[in-house]
Amino acid sequence: MSQPGEIDELKARLDATERQVSTLAEAVRVLAGGLEGGPLEDPAQSRPEHAARLAHELLLAAGLIRPEEREGP
Repeated sequence: MSQPGEIDELKARLDATERQVSTLAEAVRVLAGGLEGGPLEDPAQSRPEHAARLAHELLLAAGLIRPEEREGP
């Protein structure tokens, strides 16, 4: 049978995992929104770049990536 300490540890791990999944879902939502362009939108706008930067900031703030892991130019 599980000990109370083990149950608390599992609950804490589950809470952390739920927060990480929520952050990842938000980052994906931001990226998808940045890639969606309306028919009247100027194709030269920097919407994808802004979305990528925002998604990166979300992941950094949540501690899911480290600053030195940044990819791209």
